[in-house]
Amino acid sequence: MQTSLLRSLLFLGLAGGCAGSGSASYSASVSAPEMVVISPGVQVIANYDEPIFYNDNYYWRNQGGVWYRSTSHTRGWVRYSAPRAIVSIERPSAYIRYRGSAQVNTRSDNRQDAKERREDAKEDRKDAKEDRKERAEDRREDRKDAAEDRRDDKKKHDKKHDKHD
Repeated sequence: MQTSLLRSLLFLGLAGGCAGSGSASYSASVSAPEMVVISPGVQVIANYDEPIFYNDNYYWRNQGGVWYRSTSHTRGWVRYSAPRAIVSIERPSAYIRYRGSAQVNTRSDNRQDAKERREDAKEDRKDAKEDRKERAEDRREDRKDAAEDRRDDKKKHDKKHDKHD
């Protein structure tokens, strides 16, 4: 009996020694990169290994002819239809390690630039609406064609069975 009691106490002591507590914390901060204005409302990261542009609160990068955007210049890239100001950049690769006169636009753009951005956004919304309408029309036509095909198949089937009767 004493042996089993000693074993139990020894086990509890060892098991208790295995339990523990701890904590870990992590924090990081990413500072805004140095930017160079390349056109009204568009900036590029200065002297960076890849061309990362900034427009209307998003970072933009082009990869294989496809535009991606993110709220961070280092991660979180999502494929997205880029606004006209970004799409109009003729050779994005020309801005690798770009060293123009570094400046950050801290004031609001002038009224003309703001008006152009609103017009561009309006045109982008209009284009998206037209695209949605075209896709809806295509779906309607596909359904109509499928219904016609089913009717034709039924007629052929009925005609074939009428001959056998």
